[in-house]
Amino acid sequence: MVMLTTLTGPARVAREEARRCLTAVGSRAWASMSNGEVKSRAAAAGAAASAPVLLLPAAAAAAASAAAGFSRASVSAAAAATNRAAAASAAGAGWARSGGGVSGVRFNTTSTATARANMGLTAAAANTGAVAGVAAAGAGGVGGIVGRALGVLRVYHDLSKFKLSAFVVSTTAAGYVLGSGESIDWQQLGWTSLGTMLCSSSANTFNQVFEVSNDSVMARTMRRPLPTGRCSRLHAVAFGVCAGAAGVGLLQWKANETTAALGAFNILLYAGCYTPLKQVHWLNTWVGAVVGSIPPLMGWAAARGALEPAAGVLAAALYFWQMPHFMALAYMGREDYMRGGYRMLSHTMYDPSGRRLAGVALRNAVYLLPLGMVAVATGLTTAPFAYEAAALALPLALSAAVFYRRPSMPLARAMFFGSLLYLPVFQSLCCFHRVPRVQGVLDPLTLQMPERWWAYSEWSVAGWTGWEGLERLGTMMEETSSAPFPFLPPPLWPDARCPHKADCQGGAAEQAEEEE
Repeated sequence: MVMLTTLTGPARVAREEARRCLTAVGSRAWASMSNGEVKSRAAAAGAAASAPVLLLPAAAAAAASAAAGFSRASVSAAAAATNRAAAASAAGAGWARSGGGVSGVRFNTTSTATARANMGLTAAAANTGAVAGVAAAGAGGVGGIVGRALGVLRVYHDLSKFKLSAFVVSTTAAGYVLGSGESIDWQQLGWTSLGTMLCSSSANTFNQVFEVSNDSVMARTMRRPLPTGRCSRLHAVAFGVCAGAAGVGLLQWKANETTAALGAFNILLYAGCYTPLKQVHWLNTWVGAVVGSIPPLMGWAAARGALEPAAGVLAAALYFWQMPHFMALAYMGREDYMRGGYRMLSHTMYDPSGRRLAGVALRNAVYLLPLGMVAVATGLTTAPFAYEAAALALPLALSAAVFYRRPSMPLARAMFFGSLLYLPVFQSLCCFHRVPRVQGVLDPLTLQMPERWWAYSEWSVAGWTGWEGLERLGTMMEETSSAPFPFLPPPLWPDARCPHKADCQGGAAEQAEEEE
């Protein structure tokens, strides 16, 4: 991306040279900006008025050249002039240089490129398409309209964290397939996936709206739309509201109330609880794991109309899987998270050696081993899946054990990429070995949202009959009430009667006969 700032002294000459070059290649949107506008752009990115510009990389220059129809040499000249302006500004401001460019972070830690490499991220600019869109917009005509439209789409793509949202949709789709009968309603699956994508996009957008200042100083997130000024906060809020309302409404319309309620609840949990908790306590990872385990429940609820015990297998897999996955990510980005002000478990305040974090990853990786047997026991899959699931979880558990024995960046990276392989294969095998559900026949113990789940009256004791199997559960507990209390829950008698009522009534009858 290109961000020009107000320069003084020799740097002003270099800036004017960059202005002329950018004008020559059609980027009039940047070249015509006043010093005040430029300064506000820099402030939006979290930089001071004298901060250096972020350099125009070669890939962005090539894209801008192709989009605007100008030669590569002319764009390279503009980039070179921009680099000279950045160097002149950096020399006066005392910002650290990193390779051939200027680092935009005032920290005596690793460079941005190194920090991104530690987390397995590419060092290339993530907004090349946005730069190309700016250049195309300056060309005018149809190309300018197309360029602006592509730029807006790219902003929405980044606000929604498209890859993450697509992954969430895959878990919802897996839940839907597992909850289906002999035949799968592909049309409803498509609508459910679209509604989930919109809900996930909304949650991710609100997450970025709340964390602009944090994202602007982290190597992993500094190129997102809000820190770079490609999108205003108000625009992002509007997109998040529209996406959330459309997603929940679509799930209500095409699926059912239970699915829509889960989607709305997950948006609130992610944006309203997990996001602020990241700056308060390391328990945020556990809350985030709950958020990640809900999408497969949404898919199951869309297919079955209610939640059943078997639906918890895939949700449990998502929950346990997230621990080694995110603990590895937290370890790899330890300095980056500390720079952003996040209280992750990897923070040196809580875990200077990394062993505590590695222990969490190991425990939850081990919990994945028996999930296949649970799936078979609940009637979700056939027997072969138990062996395949255990064999699939074993390498992840071993990598977590090695990481626990000697926490290091290479071992954390190996566990991270191993976790990326585990979940798609687990979901695919689970769907392959699934036992088709009998349509119209639900498990005796189900959870089903009221038809008007948003109304207060529906949640009263008399109004909500969500737990259809509650009466049966009470009968079962009554039958086992003779066991000692420490070993079983307290007995539940639905009609609040005495368990020795028959004896008492018998005694009363005998007394009445004697009186007569």
